[in-house]
Amino acid sequence: MSARATAALLLQTGRIVQAEGYDGELSPAQWMALRFFARANRFSRTPSAFAEFQATTRGTATQTIKALEAGGYLVRQRLESDGRSVSLQLTDKGREALARDPFEVLARAVAALDPQQRATLHHALQHVLTAVAEGGAHRRFGVCSDCMHLGGETSCRPADAIGSTLECRLLGSVIRPEEMDLLCVKFQAGSERGHDQA
Repeated sequence: MSARATAALLLQTGRIVQAEGYDGELSPAQWMALRFFARANRFSRTPSAFAEFQATTRGTATQTIKALEAGGYLVRQRLESDGRSVSLQLTDKGREALARDPFEVLARAVAALDPQQRATLHHALQHVLTAVAEGGAHRRFGVCSDCMHLGGETSCRPADAIGSTLECRLLGSVIRPEEMDLLCVKFQAGSERGHDQA
Protein backbone atom coordinates (compact mmCIF):
# COMPACT_ATOMS: atom_id res chain seq x y z
CA MET A 1 0.00 0.00 0.00
CA SER A 2 1.34 3.40 -0.95
CA ALA A 3 1.79 6.27 1.46
CA ARG A 4 -0.76 8.29 -0.52
CA ALA A 5 -3.36 5.52 -0.18
CA THR A 6 -2.85 5.43 3.60
CA ALA A 7 -3.06 9.23 3.80
CA ALA A 8 -6.31 9.09 1.78
CA LEU A 9 -7.76 6.60 4.29
CA LEU A 10 -6.92 8.97 7.13
CA LEU A 11 -8.56 11.88 5.32
CA GLN A 12 -11.66 9.85 4.44
CA THR A 13 -12.03 8.66 8.05
CA GLY A 14 -11.86 12.25 9.26
CA ARG A 15 -14.45 13.38 6.72
CA ILE A 16 -16.90 10.63 7.72
CA VAL A 17 -16.55 11.44 11.42
CA GLN A 18 -16.95 15.16 10.70
CA ALA A 19 -20.09 14.49 8.63
CA GLU A 20 -21.54 12.60 11.60
CA GLY A 21 -21.17 15.83 13.59
CA TYR A 22 -24.17 17.46 11.89
CA ASP A 23 -26.91 16.40 14.28
CA GLY A 24 -29.09 19.50 14.10
CA GLU A 25 -27.94 20.75 17.49
CA LEU A 26 -24.21 21.35 17.14
CA SER A 27 -21.92 21.83 14.16
CA PRO A 28 -18.68 19.85 13.69
CA ALA A 29 -16.72 22.96 14.80
CA GLN A 30 -18.79 23.17 17.98
CA TRP A 31 -18.28 19.46 18.71
CA MET A 32 -14.54 19.99 18.25
CA ALA A 33 -14.62 22.90 20.69
CA LEU A 34 -16.47 20.86 23.32
CA ARG A 35 -13.96 18.02 22.94
CA PHE A 36 -11.07 20.46 23.20
CA PHE A 37 -12.28 22.19 26.36
CA ALA A 38 -13.08 18.80 27.93
CA ARG A 39 -9.49 17.64 27.31
CA ALA A 40 -7.52 20.88 27.67
CA ASN A 41 -5.47 21.53 30.78
CA ARG A 42 -5.79 24.66 32.94
CA PHE A 43 -3.16 26.49 30.87
CA SER A 44 -5.02 25.88 27.61
CA ARG A 45 -8.74 26.52 28.20
CA THR A 46 -8.60 29.87 26.40
CA PRO A 47 -10.01 31.19 23.12
CA SER A 48 -6.51 31.72 21.70
CA ALA A 49 -5.39 28.17 22.58
CA PHE A 50 -8.53 26.77 20.95
CA ALA A 51 -7.86 28.86 17.82
CA GLU A 52 -4.33 27.40 17.66
CA PHE A 53 -5.64 23.87 18.18
CA GLN A 54 -8.18 24.33 15.36
CA ALA A 55 -5.56 26.02 13.17
CA THR A 56 -8.06 28.81 12.56
CA THR A 57 -8.34 32.53 13.18
CA ARG A 58 -9.12 33.96 16.60
CA GLY A 59 -12.31 35.48 15.18
CA THR A 60 -13.62 32.15 13.87
CA ALA A 61 -12.78 30.41 17.16
CA THR A 62 -14.51 33.19 19.11
CA GLN A 63 -17.70 32.78 17.05
CA THR A 64 -17.77 29.05 17.84
CA ILE A 65 -17.17 29.71 21.55
CA LYS A 66 -19.86 32.42 21.71
CA ALA A 67 -22.41 30.05 20.15
CA LEU A 68 -21.57 27.40 22.76
CA GLU A 69 -21.82 29.95 25.57
CA ALA A 70 -25.18 31.18 24.26
CA GLY A 71 -26.38 27.56 24.12
CA GLY A 72 -25.32 26.93 27.70
CA TYR A 73 -22.54 24.44 26.84
CA LEU A 74 -19.58 26.58 27.99
CA VAL A 75 -19.11 29.16 30.71
CA ARG A 76 -16.40 31.82 31.07
CA GLN A 77 -14.43 32.21 34.31
CA ARG A 78 -11.95 34.99 35.05
CA LEU A 79 -8.53 33.72 36.12
CA GLU A 80 -7.52 34.80 39.62
CA SER A 81 -3.89 35.06 38.52
CA ASP A 82 -4.75 37.49 35.69
CA GLY A 83 -8.09 39.31 35.81
CA ARG A 84 -7.93 40.01 32.06
CA SER A 85 -7.67 36.34 31.07
CA VAL A 86 -10.53 33.86 30.95
CA SER A 87 -10.80 30.11 31.27
CA LEU A 88 -13.61 28.29 29.48
CA GLN A 89 -15.28 25.42 31.33
CA LEU A 90 -17.86 22.88 30.23
CA THR A 91 -21.24 23.20 31.90
CA ASP A 92 -23.38 20.20 32.87
CA LYS A 93 -25.16 20.62 29.54
CA GLY A 94 -21.80 20.52 27.75
CA ARG A 95 -20.79 17.33 29.54
CA GLU A 96 -24.18 15.77 28.76
CA ALA A 97 -23.72 16.64 25.07
CA LEU A 98 -20.32 14.93 25.01
CA ALA A 99 -21.95 11.74 26.30
CA ARG A 100 -23.64 11.49 22.86
CA ASP A 101 -20.66 12.79 20.85
CA PRO A 102 -20.66 11.38 17.26
CA PHE A 103 -16.86 11.07 17.62
CA GLU A 104 -17.51 7.98 19.76
CA VAL A 105 -18.03 5.89 16.62
CA LEU A 106 -14.34 6.43 15.83
CA ALA A 107 -13.28 5.84 19.44
CA ARG A 108 -15.16 2.52 19.43
CA ALA A 109 -13.52 1.48 16.14
CA VAL A 110 -10.06 2.16 17.63
CA ALA A 111 -11.01 0.40 20.88
CA ALA A 112 -11.93 -2.71 18.85
CA LEU A 113 -8.29 -3.08 17.76
CA ASP A 114 -6.09 -5.35 19.84
CA PRO A 115 -3.78 -3.54 22.30
CA GLN A 116 -0.69 -3.94 20.10
CA GLN A 117 -2.47 -2.56 17.03
CA ARG A 118 -3.81 0.33 19.10
CA ALA A 119 -0.35 1.20 20.44
CA THR A 120 1.19 0.97 16.97
CA LEU A 121 -1.53 3.18 15.48
CA HIS A 122 -1.20 5.70 18.33
CA HIS A 123 2.56 6.09 17.92
CA ALA A 124 2.37 6.15 14.11
CA LEU A 125 -0.27 8.90 14.18
CA GLN A 126 1.78 10.90 16.70
CA HIS A 127 4.70 10.87 14.25
CA VAL A 128 2.44 11.83 11.33
CA LEU A 129 0.83 14.66 13.30
CA THR A 130 4.22 16.00 14.39
CA ALA A 131 5.54 15.93 10.82
CA VAL A 132 2.44 17.68 9.44
CA ALA A 133 2.50 20.33 12.19
CA GLU A 134 6.21 21.00 11.67
CA GLY A 135 5.68 21.27 7.92
CA GLY A 136 3.31 24.21 8.37
CA ALA A 137 2.72 27.05 10.77
CA HIS A 138 0.56 25.06 13.16
CA ARG A 139 1.35 24.31 16.77
CA ARG A 140 1.42 20.66 17.85
CA PHE A 141 -0.67 20.05 20.97
CA GLY A 142 0.10 17.10 23.21
CA VAL A 143 -0.07 15.84 26.79
CA CYS A 144 2.29 16.29 29.74
CA SER A 145 3.41 12.69 29.79
CA ASP A 146 4.91 13.11 26.28
CA CYS A 147 6.28 16.64 26.80
CA MET A 148 9.91 17.65 27.15
CA HIS A 149 8.94 20.21 29.82
CA LEU A 150 7.76 17.54 32.27
CA GLY A 151 10.12 17.17 35.21
CA GLY A 152 10.20 15.29 38.47
CA GLU A 153 9.47 11.74 39.45
CA THR A 154 6.85 9.77 37.52
CA SER A 155 5.19 6.60 38.65
CA CYS A 156 3.46 3.77 36.80
CA ARG A 157 1.14 3.05 39.72
CA PRO A 158 -1.76 5.46 40.37
CA ALA A 159 -1.45 4.96 44.13
CA ASP A 160 2.13 6.22 44.03
CA ALA A 161 1.34 9.08 41.63
CA ILE A 162 -0.35 11.04 44.40
CA GLY A 163 2.95 11.34 46.22
CA SER A 164 5.07 11.96 43.13
CA THR A 165 6.50 15.38 42.33
CA LEU A 166 5.70 16.32 38.74
CA GLU A 167 6.09 19.80 37.36
CA CYS A 168 6.06 21.79 34.17
CA ARG A 169 9.58 23.19 33.99
CA LEU A 170 8.45 25.76 31.42
CA LEU A 171 5.66 27.24 33.54
CA GLY A 172 7.10 26.37 36.95
CA SER A 173 3.85 24.76 38.00
CA VAL A 174 3.06 21.47 39.74
CA ILE A 175 1.31 18.97 37.46
CA ARG A 176 -1.29 16.89 39.24
CA PRO A 177 -1.62 13.19 38.24
CA GLU A 178 -5.08 13.78 36.76
CA GLU A 179 -3.61 16.47 34.46
CA MET A 180 -1.07 14.18 32.80
CA ASP A 181 -3.34 13.24 29.87
CA LEU A 182 -4.81 16.69 29.22
CA LEU A 183 -3.96 18.71 26.09
CA CYS A 184 -1.55 21.60 26.49
CA VAL A 185 -0.86 24.58 24.24
CA LYS A 186 2.72 24.72 25.60
CA PHE A 187 3.48 21.13 24.56
CA GLN A 188 6.82 20.30 23.01
CA ALA A 189 7.52 16.74 21.96
CA GLY A 190 10.06 15.02 24.15
CA SER A 191 11.40 11.51 24.49
CA GLU A 192 8.84 8.71 24.68
CA ARG A 193 7.94 7.95 28.28
CA GLY A 194 6.19 4.67 27.62
CA HIS A 195 2.79 6.29 28.00
CA ASP A 196 -0.10 5.15 25.80
CA GLN A 197 -3.25 7.20 25.66
CA ALA A 198 -6.59 5.39 25.50
